[in-house]
Amino acid sequence: MWYKEISKDSDVVISTRLRYARNINGYKFPNIMQKKEKEELLNKLKSLNLSKEYNFFKTSDIDKITLLSLVEQHLISKELVNLTDTGIIMNKECNIVTMINEEDHLRIQSFESGFDIDKCYDNLSKFSNILESKLDFAISDKYGYLTACPTNVGAAMRVSVMVHLPALAKLGLLSKIIDEATSMGLSVRGLYGENTSGYGNIYQISNRQTLGLSDEDIIRKTKAIVNTIISQERKARQVLKENNIYLGDEIYRAFGILKYAKVISDDEALKLLSKVRLGVSMKIIEDVSLEKVQSLIIDIEPNTLRTILKKDLSKEEEDIKRAEHIREELK
Repeated sequence: MWYKEISKDSDVVISTRLRYARNINGYKFPNIMQKKEKEELLNKLKSLNLSKEYNFFKTSDIDKITLLSLVEQHLISKELVNLTDTGIIMNKECNIVTMINEEDHLRIQSFESGFDIDKCYDNLSKFSNILESKLDFAISDKYGYLTACPTNVGAAMRVSVMVHLPALAKLGLLSKIIDEATSMGLSVRGLYGENTSGYGNIYQISNRQTLGLSDEDIIRKTKAIVNTIISQERKARQVLKENNIYLGDEIYRAFGILKYAKVISDDEALKLLSKVRLGVSMKIIEDVSLEKVQSLIIDIEPNTLRTILKKDLSKEEEDIKRAEHIREELK
């Protein structure tokens, strides 16, 4: 899976996502569509002559645990799971995922590991062009692409970069960084959106403005700010290295708990994996790969763990099986 791979700037950047919001002429926005209209749109999209690389699914045909696992993998939104008459178009690599009948008719997404924003944009543009050749997108000469939410009108593109900032957090500099990014027109949220800040020191940085900007403008601005944050996080890590014995002790304690714990919650596991990820990135820990830690950050999530084990679990069983899975992976 792409998000378990290591790519450009992966020591700080976990993944990059680009998303287009698109709507189709002749249909109401999803929030005011009737069930029959939503089904008609789903059937229209299902009948598109896409290559065999892409698969169409109605979410009603996917079990709830698998859908929630897709949320944990950041491939679809929580909102999509809670809506009816929705669908997904996904390629085999799962790095192109389109949500149907969420806030807009189409939320076309492209994903890459690390900070490979150019490759991400190239893939997004290619697939969007395929859809646009087959569908009549709603677009205004004056405003650009029309969307259900006015804040997305225009380019209707959202760039979201998931970053791991433990050193800045440890040095107490994170609030300043977030304030600076916000003042420059970016949003900074936690791992799973609002009210999850500090969760494993993982944050999502995304643009707020799309109206009046081109794709290139949005990408250029986001690149500049994220590159600055990457540089600041790396400098913070160098500062922490000066007290290496204390940092190393904290990281190896976290590593030890993960290697030997018999029971562990997803929240505790993520906090410990965040420390281990820092240790691996700084080469304090050298007998485990960054790929392995990257994979575990997703695999330990409740529903993803259930899909890996192919069985339902009680909360108590889940915490036991999570610890067992981590021990096996860190051997």
